[in-house]
Amino acid sequence: MPNILAILYLLIALVEVFSEATDNRTLCLITKPLLMPVLIAFFLSAAGKVTRIHKLMVVAFFFSWIGDVALMFTNVNPNYFLLGLVGFLITHILYIVAFAAVNNKTIPGVLPRRAWVLTPLVLYLIGLLSVLLPSINNNPQTKPVLVPVIVYTTAIGTMVVYAINRYKRVSDKSFALVFGGALLFMISDSFIAISRFIQPVPMARIIIMVLYIAGQYLIAKGIVVQYLQTRDSE
Repeated sequence: MPNILAILYLLIALVEVFSEATDNRTLCLITKPLLMPVLIAFFLSAAGKVTRIHKLMVVAFFFSWIGDVALMFTNVNPNYFLLGLVGFLITHILYIVAFAAVNNKTIPGVLPRRAWVLTPLVLYLIGLLSVLLPSINNNPQTKPVLVPVIVYTTAIGTMVVYAINRYKRVSDKSFALVFGGALLFMISDSFIAISRFIQPVPMARIIIMVLYIAGQYLIAKGIVVQYLQTRDSE
C-alpha cells in the first residue's frame, strides 16, 4: 500500500507541475490541494505503528496543506499570502520538534560543538535577507509583511539547523532524507520570496513546486525510516 500511495503522490505531482507549466489554474485547483492528503496517507501507511512524532508530522502536513491552498488565492486577496505564511511557519515549528526527537540521545549533536558547519547556511540566509528586506521595506504594499518574512526565514533556517543536528543521532539514511528535504523546502521558499518581492524568476512556479513536492516527500520518508529502523532494532 505505501508503494501505491507513493506512486499516486508522484502522479499527482507530475500533473500539478504540468498545470503550473501550462498555467492551467483549473487543473491546479484540483491537484495542488491533493498533494498533502495523499502524502499523509502514504506517511501513515508506511509508518505502521503511529507514535507521537508521527501524529505531530501529520499535523505539520495539515498546516502545509493550509499553506498550499492559501497561496493559491493570493491574487484574489493579498491577505492569503500571510495566511499561507502562517501555515508554513507552524509546519516548520512542528518539524523542528520532530527533528529534535532523535534515536540516540547519548551521542552529542553536531551543534554547538561544530558550529562552523552552519557557515554556508548562515551566509545563504544573510544573502537572501539582504536582497529581500530592502525590496520589501521600500514598497508600501509589501512593507506590512517585513516582520513576518523575517520571522519565517528564521524559522525555516532553524528547521534546517535541527535537520543537521540529527547527524549520527539517527541512521545515515534517515539523516540524508530529512536533511535533503529540508534544504529543498528552504530553496523552494526562497524562490517564492524572490519572485514575489524582487522580480519574477523564469519558470518560478515549476521550480518552486518541484522542489517543494520533493522536499516534503523526502522529509516524510526520512521520518518513516527513522522509526521503522528503531522498531526493527528493538
